[in-house]
Amino acid sequence: MPTDVTTRDLARLAVGASAEIFEWPENRVLKLFKAGFPREAIELELHQSRLAHAAGVATPRAEGLASLHGRTGIVLERCDGPTLYELIAAQAEPAAVLAEQFFALQRAVHGCRAPGLPPLAQKLSRRVAQARGVPEAARRSALALLAAAPESDALCHGDFHPINVIVGPRGAMAIDWLDAARGDPAMDVTRTLVYLRHARPGAVDAAFRAAFVEAYIEECRKAWEGRLAELMR
Repeated sequence: MPTDVTTRDLARLAVGASAEIFEWPENRVLKLFKAGFPREAIELELHQSRLAHAAGVATPRAEGLASLHGRTGIVLERCDGPTLYELIAAQAEPAAVLAEQFFALQRAVHGCRAPGLPPLAQKLSRRVAQARGVPEAARRSALALLAAAPESDALCHGDFHPINVIVGPRGAMAIDWLDAARGDPAMDVTRTLVYLRHARPGAVDAAFRAAFVEAYIEECRKAWEGRLAELMR
C-alpha cells in the first residue's frame, strides 16, 4: 500500500465503537482502530483472532498489522454480508431461524480448544470487581459463582452478540476476538444472555427481539439440559 494513502482514498465499509472497516487490496479489509486505542489491545486481538482461526472457527483470517497516518489496524480476509443484528432488525428470517443460526455458531466456537488463552472466569472476575454502581451483595454473589465455575479449555468468544456475527455466502462467521478466553462454555452463554435480555437497540422491533431471545433460550435449554436454571441464576 503506498505511504501517501489516506482514509479518504479507501472505501469505508462499516463503523464501530472502536474502529472503522475499510476496503484493502487483494480482497481484504483493514480494521483501523481510532486514534489512541491501545496498541497492546490491537496486538492481542490479532493474536487471539489467529488462534480462533487456527482452532477451526468460522472467522475471517487475520493477516497482520498495518499503520495509516498514526493509526494502527488489523488486515483481515474480506467476508461480505450483513451482521446478524442487521438481519434481526430487518426481520429477514423468523426469529427462531436466526436464533438457531446464532447459537449454532456459538456452539461451534465452544467445540474448539484454546489452552493458550487466559481463563474467562478470571477475566470476568476482574471486571465484576471493578464495575461501578453494583450493589455489594450482587458483586459478592457474582464473584462467588465465578470462583466456583468449572475449569475448561473450551474456546469462549467473550463478547458474542449479534453485531459480532457476519452472515454471508460462506455462512455465519464470528468476528472481534479481543475478549476471547478459555473456560466453561456456560459462562459465555450467560454473558450472551445478559446482552440479549438487557440491551435495547432502537432499530429492533420489541416483539421480534423478545421472540429472538426466547428462541435463543430454547436453544440453550436443548443444549444445556439440566443447567438452564444455573445459567439463569
